[in-house]
Amino acid sequence: MDIITSKQDVLLGEEILLLCKAGAEGEIIWLKDGEEIVDEEKVTKQDETSSKLCIKNATMQDVGKYSCVCDFDSGHQDDVFIQLYVYEGPSFGSTNTYHEFLEGTDGIMPCLVMGQPAVDVHWLRDGEEISSNGGKRVRRLPDNTVLIEKVKRKDAGTYVCRAQIRGRPVYQQLPFSVVVNAPPSVRLREEVKKVLAGPETNVSLLCLVDGLPKPNITWNMPVTFDPLHHQFNSDRSQLTIKSVARGDYGEYICTATNKIAESTATFMLHVYEAPEVFVSAEQQSVSVGERVSVSCNVSGHPQPELHWLNKQNGRTLDSGSGRVRVEDGALVIDEVVPSDGGLYSCMAVSNSGNASRDVAIYTQPGPPHYLSVSPGPTSVLFSLKSPLDMAKVSSMTKGIVFGIVMVVFLVVFLVVDATCCYRNRCGLLMSISTKLFGQKVPGLKMLEEGEGTTNGEVKMNGLSTP
Repeated sequence: MDIITSKQDVLLGEEILLLCKAGAEGEIIWLKDGEEIVDEEKVTKQDETSSKLCIKNATMQDVGKYSCVCDFDSGHQDDVFIQLYVYEGPSFGSTNTYHEFLEGTDGIMPCLVMGQPAVDVHWLRDGEEISSNGGKRVRRLPDNTVLIEKVKRKDAGTYVCRAQIRGRPVYQQLPFSVVVNAPPSVRLREEVKKVLAGPETNVSLLCLVDGLPKPNITWNMPVTFDPLHHQFNSDRSQLTIKSVARGDYGEYICTATNKIAESTATFMLHVYEAPEVFVSAEQQSVSVGERVSVSCNVSGHPQPELHWLNKQNGRTLDSGSGRVRVEDGALVIDEVVPSDGGLYSCMAVSNSGNASRDVAIYTQPGPPHYLSVSPGPTSVLFSLKSPLDMAKVSSMTKGIVFGIVMVVFLVVFLVVDATCCYRNRCGLLMSISTKLFGQKVPGLKMLEEGEGTTNGEVKMNGLSTP
């Protein structure tokens, strides 16, 4: 005896077809749960060895034990049975299968299951069943929902709700998609950047952006966007400025935006310019006693300090009222003397560097000093002429002045003594001649007494002696 069927588990409303085959001829009857089925529309005799049971529209009442009993012509009786199950579902109705949760919040996913007889619900993640253990952050609740406490990004993915007819291998699965959202956040490695302007200087501003969904990045710049000057990477998280110029100075604002919120961060770009020095002349020739002025201008960012340096003695020149001074950034030397010649340096000093330009001052000698002697009827006039008052020549030492005075004194003494000798027959030369030649001195011109006498008086103009 054998009962042939396509399946034991029949969906509500489906057709049930059972075929009973006996090994010999006999009378075959069908029983359900021990009671004979006498409905001729359901039971059909096929031949002397087989019978068919057909239920066209299965209901829950059709669930039960079906037996095929055969009374063989030989007087032997035998039977065989099969258990049939009729089920409805399982189905998930209008269950929402797409969930978005904000990072850090609690997320709940319900699985609405319908079916009969009883339906058991299981939740799976990556092939593993989600436990109902209360100590788990991700767990199944008694009402067949899944709770995710303090949602993390790793919780994103696919979850499966599996509904199974209790005790039977009949089930349905429903996949759920979980998306974790996070508001944008922007981090900067450097909030302030300092660079030196120049054609070889490139600077990159990196905006470290995070968020789900992936934020869109925009930039606000203090200058007009120039594709040749400004370049972005693929996601615009990095801005590169080529050949940084002073005009690139300012605030650069990076903004990250997604459907949750937006976030911004600000870079401050400081652009320094190397100092430069410009002088009106790199060399100047000036005569002693004249005035010289050499202007100097400095540029750069931040604005450099301007200093003049005397490279002969290493001293920095001060602004003031001195003869050698700095006046409105210019080197000024009044009444130039020979020692003023040499190298002077105009220097620009700032945080972005230093620069300097040398200026060579060449001094030329003035008109020479000279002494003139003018004999008068009763006196001799000596004049010492010079373009400058010797007392104002700061480069002359006391020894030089003393030597000049001694030379002048010696010359004056000889001239006065000679005049006294030849005109008045007096003086040191007269005394020496008298001792050598007596009262008559060869070639001596005698003057009438009282005529042209000087009485030893000598006058000098233009020179004061101690």
